[in-house]
Amino acid sequence: MKKLLLIATGGTIASQKTGGALAPSLSPQELLGYVPDAASFCQIHALQPLNLDSTNIAPQHWLLLAGLI
Repeated sequence: MKKLLLIATGGTIASQKTGGALAPSLSPQELLGYVPDAASFCQIHALQPLNLDSTNIAPQHWLLLAGLI
């Protein structure tokens, strides 16, 4: 069975409307809930090392992500 690593970092895909703006708020498990059949064709491991708006990602975050990969 194929393996999938989901590294959630916040950003646009995991954002929801809060007041007049968007803010990261969906967990990796909530994101995977949008693809319920995924578990039938792959093993999924999910991590959330960050929960930042993509405009707030800095070089140290890229290094962290590179280390996880």
